[in-house]
Amino acid sequence: MKNISSFFKTDLATAHSENQNQDCAEVIEYPHGIVLIIVDGAGGMSGGREAAEFVIQSIKNQLVSKEAFSNPLIWYNILCQIDHQLYVHPLAGETTAVVVAINEEFVCGASVGDSSAFLLQDNNDIELTAQQWHKPLLGSGIAVPTAYGPSPLSGILLLATDGLTKYAPPASIREIVLNNDVEQVANQLIESVRYPSGNLPDDVTVIVCQKV
Repeated sequence: MKNISSFFKTDLATAHSENQNQDCAEVIEYPHGIVLIIVDGAGGMSGGREAAEFVIQSIKNQLVSKEAFSNPLIWYNILCQIDHQLYVHPLAGETTAVVVAINEEFVCGASVGDSSAFLLQDNNDIELTAQQWHKPLLGSGIAVPTAYGPSPLSGILLLATDGLTKYAPPASIREIVLNNDVEQVANQLIESVRYPSGNLPDDVTVIVCQKV
């Protein structure tokens, strides 16, 4: 039987602007698909990195059945649960989160905050997270995740923290993603927002995925 990860090409890269990277990302393989996660711990308060890591580990610990995998409400409920767990956590602060579940045909998920997910296509781009609430964040105890999908898996899937989307023009992002091999795109996107000084305007994390 063909390994599920062989159905997809993925690339993940992250870079920090200061001493500690508040971003985290993960690609998790399930028997029936893959889950992409990108999180951006809130700056300006303590525990942002701890919150981001908590989200990643919590989702890695989830046992999601094949039947539930493509149900966006499952991922919505998971983020709601994580919000309350973070709220009572002694160290973790708050964070954004984008969770995208992909099988061979569909994409779905849930999100909260200002990190983003897009399907970039030849003639049409779809922002999966367009309707999400930017605040309150996970860890506030009152976060309102937004579910999306299931939508047909068509084009190239891009997840990014606002370190990319806030500083790179959409046309520039699109050109880099669509005109390069998916497995070499993530670092190129990060470099597109690096200042001539070598610094970055913010932590930047990117995941790119395409069905083979």
